[in-house]
Amino acid sequence: GDAMMTYVDACFENQESFMNDAIGDAKKSEIDEVFASIAEKAGVFDGTFTKEAFLADLHNWEKAVKPAYTEHKIALGYGVYGTPKNVINERLVADTESAWGPDDWTEKLKTL
Repeated sequence: GDAMMTYVDACFENQESFMNDAIGDAKKSEIDEVFASIAEKAGVFDGTFTKEAFLADLHNWEKAVKPAYTEHKIALGYGVYGTPKNVINERLVADTESAWGPDDWTEKLKTL
């Protein structure tokens, strides 16, 4: 839902905090804390979904790992091997940019 997209957006905005230069040879628990901190700063935690619950389920196969693995396989099937990439109507849209605004997308969509 909304919390998930808020978190995904926050991860993209904070990529430098979990790149190799920032992480180095950190332990898995330290890396988990980086992602929990991103979620916390993004405001996705509340009385129902807590930082503790996030950390407890972060490596849960059914709740986290399998869904991510499944989405990753779907993306690879569309030819998405990096970012930014966009898939519309089950087709990879070539030559797009992450900085595009509505006008750029309006022009691109006319070509599809």
